[in-house]
Amino acid sequence: MTSELDALLQDMYKFESFIYIGKEVKRIDSLEKVTGRAKYFKDYYSKDMLFAKVFTSEYPHAKIKKIDISNVLKVPGIKRVITWKDIPGSNLVGYYIPDQPLLAEEKVRYYGEPIGIIVGEKEDNVLLARELIKIEYEPLPAVFDVFEAMQNKVKIHENGNIAFQKKILKGDVEKGFEESAVIVENTYNTSWQDHAYIETEGAIAIPEDSRIKIIGVQQHPHLAQMIIARILDLKPEQVEVITPMIGGAFGGKDDAGPWVCAQAALAAYLTKRPVVLSYDREDSILIHPKRFPFYIKYKSGASENGLLKAIDVKIIADTGAYSNRGPLVLFRAMLCSSGPYKIPNANIEGKLVYTNKVLGGSFRGFGDPEVHFAAESQMDELAEKLGMDPVEFRLKNILEPNSETMFGQQLEEVGIKEALMKVAEKSNWHSKFSEYRRFNEKSKNIKRGIGIACVWHGTTITSYRPDGSPRPDWSSVSISVRTDGRVEVFTGLVEIGQGTHTSIAQTICEVLSLPSLDYVLVISSSNAPDTWATHSSRGTSYGALSVFYAALKLRKILSNVAANFLTCEPNEIVFDKGYIYCNRFPEKRIEWRELISMCYDMNINLTVTETVWHKPRGKFDPETSTGFIYPVISYGVFVSEVEVDIETGYVNVIKIWPALSCGRIINPIGVKAQIIGGFLQGLGMTLMEEIIFDNNGIPQNNNFIDYLVPRALDSPIFEEPIFIEDIHPYGLFGSKGVGEIGIIGAPASIANAIAFAVGRRCKKLPINPMYLYSLLHKRD
Repeated sequence: MTSELDALLQDMYKFESFIYIGKEVKRIDSLEKVTGRAKYFKDYYSKDMLFAKVFTSEYPHAKIKKIDISNVLKVPGIKRVITWKDIPGSNLVGYYIPDQPLLAEEKVRYYGEPIGIIVGEKEDNVLLARELIKIEYEPLPAVFDVFEAMQNKVKIHENGNIAFQKKILKGDVEKGFEESAVIVENTYNTSWQDHAYIETEGAIAIPEDSRIKIIGVQQHPHLAQMIIARILDLKPEQVEVITPMIGGAFGGKDDAGPWVCAQAALAAYLTKRPVVLSYDREDSILIHPKRFPFYIKYKSGASENGLLKAIDVKIIADTGAYSNRGPLVLFRAMLCSSGPYKIPNANIEGKLVYTNKVLGGSFRGFGDPEVHFAAESQMDELAEKLGMDPVEFRLKNILEPNSETMFGQQLEEVGIKEALMKVAEKSNWHSKFSEYRRFNEKSKNIKRGIGIACVWHGTTITSYRPDGSPRPDWSSVSISVRTDGRVEVFTGLVEIGQGTHTSIAQTICEVLSLPSLDYVLVISSSNAPDTWATHSSRGTSYGALSVFYAALKLRKILSNVAANFLTCEPNEIVFDKGYIYCNRFPEKRIEWRELISMCYDMNINLTVTETVWHKPRGKFDPETSTGFIYPVISYGVFVSEVEVDIETGYVNVIKIWPALSCGRIINPIGVKAQIIGGFLQGLGMTLMEEIIFDNNGIPQNNNFIDYLVPRALDSPIFEEPIFIEDIHPYGLFGSKGVGEIGIIGAPASIANAIAFAVGRRCKKLPINPMYLYSLLHKRD
């Protein structure tokens, strides 16, 4: 951290009691949403706009020989068919590795890969034209299995099928296993999961002379701006990206959002007409990146007295046709693969492998739900071999303040031990552990189980890239007070349903002591300062930190004006729910709008821009991948209670007890919603959600009839969460990220509860009725 930031932090620590922070407040967008006034991208449609749809590959791996559009051009109103040859700039949209085109060139690498765009006057005619396009292919051998792909007999990319590989080394693993009294070794598999957001991908693009404006669904307007400018060969300042209301994202619109915005922008740029481009549900599931499968070989060892001694973890991940953000997902999964425990010796190896399937990418949890499923299964297996209670075994190994992580980072604030003890007590863990064993001995068909999982997640971006180069995080914002007294906040942070814009409003109102959140208007656009992406649970804790300092600067400006008017010193000025007065004579006060009007009359600038840099606070060794890597780590503990019908394999998740150690809770009701929403998404991953591919790599369930997601009736009862506020000194008011903890805890805790209930370990996800029934009834 810079000395400047350390100094600024002292101002934040002076806030000892709060008006808005830590209080349950309504979201600032709630009224708009429930009344239907909220505007999503399609609500900006106007009658002068053309419609655009992408057309995609019908083969998983093939050369494109010829595209025949003669029949397409006979359809009334069709204006243009666009392919990669029409792109004025670069055709690359890949992230960590530049391996992905916006539109396929001479070769396609997965079924559903975008090849081109059809633009026309009427949507129905564009859809008809899409059916009439004829593409001549030269099919190539395809590979769909990661282990087969690693043999490189079929090369998906010229450099081979290993997209990325990494190792983490700590201590002496062989010695650790020699010192172990018990060793557990298993292999775990996870599957493809779709984001299944309510609103699919889409954008509206409007050409304006030498500029272009895009209203599109994405999670980082400045990234979308950069990609669009690269595609169109424009300067970034010629591209404006506006973020509308977004109907769910979960990482999927962080990856695909910028491409879709670029596809719409390309169509508008070439036709010189406003264009609306959208994916229907089938398009969305076929095209956009997914949570991708992990194959995890996990070996754990512990001493006779229950101390973890060593782990050896090998992860092979199927990234599909393109790497996208797969390297970062895998690297973060490797870093958290130990679970939140003290481990002296570790060897973690990861490989990211190309196959001819839809590409993998960012998804809530970013690889951690997969590795915690394996790690927490191992913890229960070790506890059973040692004859220890799972909670007591975890308490012996759980991370504490000043502990060192598996990857060698010294920890500061860690509240997970207290969270574990409190949630075990609240859930009556020990009594139910015995009670359900007795119940299962007597009950023939219905079995009960209780399972626990301790999880951790490095929130915000890692301080170093996998190659060891430093990567500072930053927060930037511009705030301005209008003549009517409302405070406009211009930020790159996107509201995707998580409530970050409400947290921003709480921060402004806290610092300026405004009467209500209605006084704050938050605008997300590429014209605002770049606040980095809305991902990695960083929006409030780190992304909004600059909001505090900008508001504080504004308060100091206003204090000077008020002090001059009230004839006192600026440090004597009090801001009190819309009134400003001197602490020596509070009876004489100014109303907020009156003070703002006074400033405008005096030509005082009420616009403040602030940037806060978060530099790495330690060193990192790229050879062993150990050292300081996470600026902040959030923790959670989840207890799940289930009933299993062994005659059908059906699992009913009955009740969840959550506990979080995630710093100061900015908005408790918002955090509760994040826990419930995340856990339910994880429940879907655990019990039912899975993209099914046929032998040609074609998804067979690209709709909500065949792709199952949890219903309201599948939701368990959620007990009131336990909050351990382990204050993070560098987060907004001491906060940490919370958006991904729920989904990480779901697979691990539910799987452990099922294993308790049926006496057999499920080692693959999803644990659907067919899989569980076959596991229970197969003959040994």
